[in-house]
Amino acid sequence: MRIKARMGVSIDGFVATSDGVPALIKAQHFVPGQSHGYPAFIKGVDAVLMGRNTFLPALGAPEWPWAGMEVFVLTSRPLPDGAPNDAVVAQGGPQELVDRLRSRGSDRDVHLVGGPRAIHAVAEIGALDSLEVVVLPLLLGDGVRLWPPDATPPATHLLREPRVFPDGSVELTYRIVSQP
Repeated sequence: MRIKARMGVSIDGFVATSDGVPALIKAQHFVPGQSHGYPAFIKGVDAVLMGRNTFLPALGAPEWPWAGMEVFVLTSRPLPDGAPNDAVVAQGGPQELVDRLRSRGSDRDVHLVGGPRAIHAVAEIGALDSLEVVVLPLLLGDGVRLWPPDATPPATHLLREPRVFPDGSVELTYRIVSQP
């Protein structure tokens, strides 16, 4: 089982606008669940891990984005009414949640969905195996960066040749090599 994250990032280095809209959604040719290599990325994944800030907006979506997958939410607070009953919350922190993921009896991959805070928390405990970055042909000007400015980013190693999509986006896949 690998824990892998995937983020869209603007040319100027932002994964979301200052009001939290993901950069991928701002991309001109973005189609949820279909574009920018997502089908290949999600193949072999049977669970998602995310922070509360990614989970809550999905509750209002017309269709649950993770149908048929186990959902694990990194949060210190209970989930609100209307949350799926089978969503797993580990209030003990990222290590407890990763331990639960690793002991669930599946060798399929886990998609670490969403925000930089969740990605950083999982990387900080040495549990993030790979990071895919889709560099999008757009400039946001400001917004949310992939890595907190006060945190030391892990070392990375490019796993495969970059892939270029018809809209000019470029997919880069890295293995996280410096783990605690």
